[in-house]
Formats: sequence, C-alpha cells, structure tokens
Amino acid sequence: MLKKILACAMVIMMSVNLGACGSGTESAPTPTSPAEASEMAAAIKSVLDDKKEVKISFWTGTGQQNFPFIEKMVNEFQKEYPNIAVDFTNQGPVIDLMDKLTQNIVSKTTPTLSNINPTYFLDYIDSEAIIDLKPYYDNAEIGYTDGEKQNFYPYLMEEASKFGPDGTMYGFPTTKKTAEVLIYNKEFFDAHNWEAPVTWDEVAEYSRQIKEETGMPGFSFDIAYVESAFKTLSMQWGSPYLTEDGAADINNEASREAIQFYKTNYDLGYFTTPPDMPSAGGNYSNSGFVVGECYMYVGAAAGIYYAIPKEESGHRIFEVGVAPIPQKDPNHPIAFSTGEDYCIFSNSTAEERVAAWLLIQFLNRDDQNVQWLINTGNLPITSSMVEQPEYKAFLEADADGSIDYYRAASINAALKMSGYTRYQQVSPISATLASECGTMWQSVIIGGADMDTALEAVAAKVN
Repeated sequence: MLKKILACAMVIMMSVNLGACGSGTESAPTPTSPAEASEMAAAIKSVLDDKKEVKISFWTGTGQQNFPFIEKMVNEFQKEYPNIAVDFTNQGPVIDLMDKLTQNIVSKTTPTLSNINPTYFLDYIDSEAIIDLKPYYDNAEIGYTDGEKQNFYPYLMEEASKFGPDGTMYGFPTTKKTAEVLIYNKEFFDAHNWEAPVTWDEVAEYSRQIKEETGMPGFSFDIAYVESAFKTLSMQWGSPYLTEDGAADINNEASREAIQFYKTNYDLGYFTTPPDMPSAGGNYSNSGFVVGECYMYVGAAAGIYYAIPKEESGHRIFEVGVAPIPQKDPNHPIAFSTGEDYCIFSNSTAEERVAAWLLIQFLNRDDQNVQWLINTGNLPITSSMVEQPEYKAFLEADADGSIDYYRAASINAALKMSGYTRYQQVSPISATLASECGTMWQSVIIGGADMDTALEAVAAKVN
C-alpha cells in the first residue's frame, strides 16, 4: 500500500487538477456497527458534555491574502468550544498541501482535518487514510437537521456522496468553491448595443466583428484547469467525457465538433488562447484582457480581481461585465463547480474526530462566512448564506466600479448557473485524462495537430 501511495504522490505533483491512482469504489461501505455507534456517542459526550480537552490539527492550502479570514473563523470556533484547541497552519498553494498530505499518509502523521482537491479522494479512500463522515452528518446530536440539509446546493452534496461507495460521505463541501464565468469588456459591448452572449454562436459572431474592427481576437478560454476548455465545450456539444462507471468517452463526434468549432474560429483569428496573448501567456487570459488583447474570456469567478483594469498598472479604465458561461444549447445548459472539500483523517481518536466535525460545521455556518465570501469572491454553499443581511446587501450593491461590486457581479453570475451546475466527476483515470486532454487541446488548437489522431491517442492511453 505504501508503494502505491508513493507512486500516486508522483502523479499528484504533476498538476493542481490531477486525480487519484486507486479506486475507492472497490471498497465496501463500512456500516456503523453498534460498537462504533457506542464509541461515537461516548466521544460526543466526552467533548460536548464532559468538556474533555481535545487538540486537533487543521491544515489548509489558502492564499496569504485570504488566510486571515479562515484564521478568524478558527479563533471564533475555539471561543465557542474552549476545550478544543486547534493547531491551524497554512501549507501554501493547494498543490503543495496535497503533496505534503500524501507524504504524511505514508508516515501516518497526517493532520486531523484538511481541505483537499476532490480528485484526490479516491486514492485517500483506497488507502484508508480518511473516514466516512456520513455518521456525523446524520447524527441526531451533532449532525444536520433535514431542513439544514436542504439548504446546501444539491450538486455539492451529490459530489460529497460520490467520492466513495453508495451510502458514504468521505468529503464535505468547503466555502472554497468557484465556477467559471464569462468576463467581457462591457464598455465595448454597450457601445455596440450588445448584450452578453448566451450561446457560443453569439460568441463567434461578436468575435468576428471585434476582429474586423480592432484587429484583435474577441475571445479566449482559460486553461488553468488544463482540461476545462475541452471538457466544458465537448460536454455541451453532447460528449459524456466520463461514463457513469468512470471510463473515458471522448473519442466521439460531439468532441470533434466542439474542437472544430474552437479551431475554426482560432484559425480565423476570432478566438485566441492565453499562451498566444503577448501580455497573458501561461494559463490565464486576464492580463491580456485588461490591455485589449481579447474582449471576453471564460475564467474562474473568484479571479475577477485580476480582470479589472487598474490605473496604477497603467491600464485604460473600462467597465467590465460578468455573465454565466455561454452554452451550445441554452435549453440544456452545463456548467461546473470547482474547489475543495473537507476530510477527516483516520489517524485520529474518536474525540478528535468529533472535534474536527464540529469545526467543519462551524466553518460552514452562514454567519461565519459573510466576510470570507465578500473578500474572496468564493461561492456560498447554502441558499441560506445568500440571505445573510450583510452578504445580501453586498450582492445587491450598485455598480460603482469597486472591487466589491465586481466580486458581487461575478458571484451573481455564478449563482445564476446554480440550477444546472455540475460537480466534477472523478474516477481512477481522472489524473491522466485531465492532463492528456489539456495537452491534446493545445496541440490541436495551437500546434495544428490532427484532431482525429490526437483524440484517438488520448482515448487509447487512458482506457
């Protein structure tokens, strides 16, 4: 098992988006036996009634700018539960966190609690490194009521319940969630009496006119999540991408049509990619967008700050618009959620697990998340969070050009998609599939590789 985990660690380091090496679906659900239920009840009594002192460790991967907001929540938790001490540390970018966690699984020195990328759950479950949270979620004393459960956006709870076998819940949503949105030059659009495009055909038509008028491409699609452009477009065109049993299904006509759509517009100069823009490069379009190297792009809602022109950077100031991502068929829309989930590691005592679960609940409380959501641009995970008075006022603020307004606009655009947002399905081949699809996309769009050959090669490799 240790050899398997070490092998997986090498794969994990390849990309933020990488997935699991093993398959948790091979493990049978672990029912709560009478002995386990008794142990859990005793631990709850010990922590809540007897006030036994418990110390837990919590690792997070959070940007330095956002870390103080989580830190404040953790401190407030310790005031409410003075018998629970939390050793809380920031491990840097999420990819560094995942690397450290995987190494610590081997040495059995994992923290009690952490947020992790969803694509890592399968291997962690297979390695028996994390525990099933369903007994805590359903517990009459420390779990959620039926009404509280209904407040969570359904796709988030569906994601949490799909990491392991049926009837389990190895992860739990965090408020470190975002979604991709369309960001566009509203000043330019208003001058042409254009509304934000709803379909990809509209994106292409606007981009044609932008190219003819300005000489610049109209649209770009971020590739920070390496497979995102291909996955989103191909699934909107009708490709399964992954089958229900976790096999790749990409070598199909829908995928070809989606790639050809982007490639045709790219070759005409209507579309571009981040590596092609002189001021952008890499994986993000925002640096090119703010200087007019494209006029709209799809990127993460939480990254809106970087899409706003700034005088101190020498940018010409213009109004920015944010809208839901365009669709192939607006009657059958598809969008995706990205972000992390909490897990509790099995290298912990019964009391530590109860304490960690109480911390998860506290970190997901509506009243605790207002400042986090306002200042980070991440998405609420419950419908009741949106109704918090201060947060509701923030979302309804007038268009004053402030960063708060743009964060609110970005969140509102993402919330408009919540009825059709999907979670990121994971399988044992997620890591390889994401990486290979990202490479294939760039090789065909930018490098001019043969599309049929490239798709066949990816399908053969991952399956």
